[in-house]
Amino acid sequence: MPALVCDVDGVLIRSMERNYEAYREVFAGRGVALDPMDVYANEGRGARQLIARVAEERRLGWSEAEVEQVTREHRARFDALGALPLYPGVPELLAAAKARGWKVAAVSGNYRDVLERHLAPVRARLDVLVTSEDVAHTKPHPEPFLAALAKLHIRAADAVVVENAVLGIQSAKAAGIRVVAVASTMPPEALREADAVVPGIPQVWPAVQGLLGAAGRGGAPPGEQV
Repeated sequence: MPALVCDVDGVLIRSMERNYEAYREVFAGRGVALDPMDVYANEGRGARQLIARVAEERRLGWSEAEVEQVTREHRARFDALGALPLYPGVPELLAAAKARGWKVAAVSGNYRDVLERHLAPVRARLDVLVTSEDVAHTKPHPEPFLAALAKLHIRAADAVVVENAVLGIQSAKAAGIRVVAVASTMPPEALREADAVVPGIPQVWPAVQGLLGAAGRGGAPPGEQV
């Protein structure tokens, strides 16, 4: 049985723009200006790891206690932003996979309670949800995707990952899984390590079918052609 394994932020949920704003505000409060690419290029890491990485790159000299405090402030600001929308086509993509007997998983570096809240409209379609709290190492380490494979009881050869982040692509490839990248937050040329790159969610299913092979896999969702 094949499996569709999706990243969440930037793939299922349109959250990265607001996530950047939360990071920008907490860093600005300490006199540090962030560019969106400071966040997008580090997407996939847990919040604490991202903050520590940026602090190290900027040579800010923050202590562990300061990193923890910034992490707490970021979480509070992110939560205050309210509900986050799904990308157009996400419910249809997950429904199509389930209708054809595929297993479906979501893998994220975000917090479980945040994910459960924002994924509520499609949570019933997910067989497995792997969060930063379920692993010792976040992306680009392969552990998050290896954990998903183990929970799904499938081989890497029978899965396709959908990602939008460079670190997520590296994580999935290190786990031995083929990747369809969605250019939602990064330019297509930055995603060249993926096996296929598409402009948006409506183009994901044909690309996934192309990687695993449509024969015996069920074909395309209504209105789409492989």
